Amino acid sequence: MIDAPKIKDMIDHWLATPPNGYFGQSYGADVRTMLLRELSTDNADGFLAQLRRDIPLLNQLSDSQLSINTATAGYDKLYIYLSVGGIDIELGESTTETVDQDYYNVRAQ
Repeated sequence: MIDAPKIKDMIDHWLATPPNGYFGQSYGADVRTMLLRELSTDNADGFLAQLRRDIPLLNQLSDSQLSINTATAGYDKLYIYLSVGGIDIELGESTTETVDQDYYNVRAQ
């Protein structure tokens, strides 16, 4: 029987696998590229479409059961989550606090 913890394990494996990580397969998530792009519906939809292609079991979930959400912390941090049912999986943090690297803030006003 496939239950919520097993589905979460599948998604964790997918997130940890680089794109094309298996020879001849497109399986895998390119989380870094998604986090570096401007946050948009098209970017999130493309990410979820790849997830649904790689793990067909998730095609049974509606758009409200499988989505990408964000949460802000303070004025300079944005956390991005993959929501599967009632489970939130943190994809990463968008921030400019890393040392020794130049950034261009696409959300700057």
